[in-house]
Amino acid sequence: MKIPGLDTVVYRTFWILNRLGKIQMVRDLAAVDLDRVGGILVAVTTALGDSVTFTPALPALRARFPRARIVGLFHRSFSDLYRADARLDAVIPYHGKYRRWRETLRALRAARCDLALVPYINDPDVIPLIYLGGSRIIFRTPGRNTIYRFMVANPEVLSSSPNPEHALVRVATLLRSLGCEVPDLTPRLHVTATNRERVAAWLRDRGVPPSAFLLGFHPGASIREKRWPMERFAETARALLLEDGQRWLILTGSPGERALCEAIRARSGAPGRAVNAAGDLPLPDLPALLQRIGWLLANDTGVAHIAYATGTPSLTLFWRSLPQISGPLTGGDRHRVLSKGELCLACDAGRCVYPACASAITVDEVLAMARAALAAATATREPR
Repeated sequence: MKIPGLDTVVYRTFWILNRLGKIQMVRDLAAVDLDRVGGILVAVTTALGDSVTFTPALPALRARFPRARIVGLFHRSFSDLYRADARLDAVIPYHGKYRRWRETLRALRAARCDLALVPYINDPDVIPLIYLGGSRIIFRTPGRNTIYRFMVANPEVLSSSPNPEHALVRVATLLRSLGCEVPDLTPRLHVTATNRERVAAWLRDRGVPPSAFLLGFHPGASIREKRWPMERFAETARALLLEDGQRWLILTGSPGERALCEAIRARSGAPGRAVNAAGDLPLPDLPALLQRIGWLLANDTGVAHIAYATGTPSLTLFWRSLPQISGPLTGGDRHRVLSKGELCLACDAGRCVYPACASAITVDEVLAMARAALAAATATREPR
């Protein structure tokens, strides 16, 4: 006898309870006085970049619900990035599908959030978790459907096909449905003087001169197919470092990407002016480091989104994803993209032939865009 997966068991249980009228959700917003909402849960349990993209919602929610508590449910891998954020009253870490559920439920119930926003495609356990945590009004941004459609307060915005709008536009649509004004869609992160002081000390301890112009490279990605080949990062680094002796290279990444960053540093042509920061800098200090960096080259990852939020001039490489959906929406020419997404037809079909698409982006193309950006840059920048 085949035992159904836990997702299936949970879904069938909630489906039956709903059919029996036991799921007490708010489905008619006309009957709800949103001004009486006491707590709002923002649930971003997917990726770091998703959480950064959602940050324009925080001041909009605070302005619309000035007396409500705003609580973030963020994946544990990046929840520390928001613990000092004054726009949030509390942060609850999400530990992954069904992991430490009881602990998370206790924290959610203590937060007493009536309204929950689930802006991105989430693990199947998240909506049941939020419901059991006490939220009875659950909103989703316009996008793909969910098996828990019957528990969502705005099911009319869900679809069986991908939404072609930019993620920030979808966030704005969700906020306006709650009566929020959204005057600015620029992502922003909370950076303190302490963060900047720690980064300054970190750079000083590694011998980086205060006058150095810092190039940032982020060669990793949680999805392997989103990585531009290591050899091309190294070739680009070698060209840019050897052109100007005032340039230093900072390689960022997770602890698991340290070997990748070290390989690029060793091949950079000037390893004495290259620093491997992968796994060596706490995530809450990363935005302050990016504020110090003069130009960033990154794959389409969460670090690229942090650059959009800190205003760091950047070039993001796209092929497995589309910049019109997840690229920079604000910032003008400060944030540039190089996209070969039209060549990557196999990804949506689940038949990735990496590195064919990634290799379509050449070093010469990247260097041309880098030199144009660096020509307009100064050797030092004031922290933003």
